[in-house]
Amino acid sequence: MTERVCVFIDGQNLFKGLNRRFKGRVHPLLLARELAGDRELVGTHYYSGIHDSAENKSMFDLVSRRHSLIRETGVSVTERTLRYHWEWRVDSDLPPPWFDDAGDAHTTKVKRWRGAREKGIDVALALDAVAAALTDECDVVIIVSRDRDLMEIANEIHGRCGREGRDCVRVEVAFVSERRGDEGSLPDYDSHHEIDGRIVEIARDHFNYGKELDPNEVRQFLDTVRR
Repeated sequence: MTERVCVFIDGQNLFKGLNRRFKGRVHPLLLARELAGDRELVGTHYYSGIHDSAENKSMFDLVSRRHSLIRETGVSVTERTLRYHWEWRVDSDLPPPWFDDAGDAHTTKVKRWRGAREKGIDVALALDAVAAALTDECDVVIIVSRDRDLMEIANEIHGRCGREGRDCVRVEVAFVSERRGDEGSLPDYDSHHEIDGRIVEIARDHFNYGKELDPNEVRQFLDTVRR
């Protein structure tokens, strides 16, 4: 029997990894299809913060356009309004601290800005993933995120299945690898998927959400996705 797969995507975590390595976005449904492979994809769920329109109208509009198109592909989108705080921001292209030149001195600048932070997205994703696994919605859960906190999803599902004497749902993880051996930092999953250049090119999102989308381009894209 073909395994049924549900994919749960931490949108901000995925965006950061893609932006650092590939300078772009992917369409959640196309990504989920690649991760499911020959298995049956029965659900794709996307979780993301959205800007407060009173704080940042242009970014609110941009994200709203993208989420609207994602929903039109049949993906479930869960939003949480971002919360804002004054903080310091490093204004430079510093490399990640795990790069080989860690320890070298770099000249940089900082500036005061009103930073936006997600609240509640991880909890919503975790609750939905565990519910899908324990209500026989799927046989495989794939978490798209490098966030170590979300490993608790695998621990909870494995533990509940063991205590209740049921066949255990597989819990897999997918992420953009930034260094060799990343999978070792996420040991509690049943298997790992690297979101590599091949997958990114297949699933790449070429739309410019900073302006109103061309209806003809949207229709052509949706027709392609629904085939």
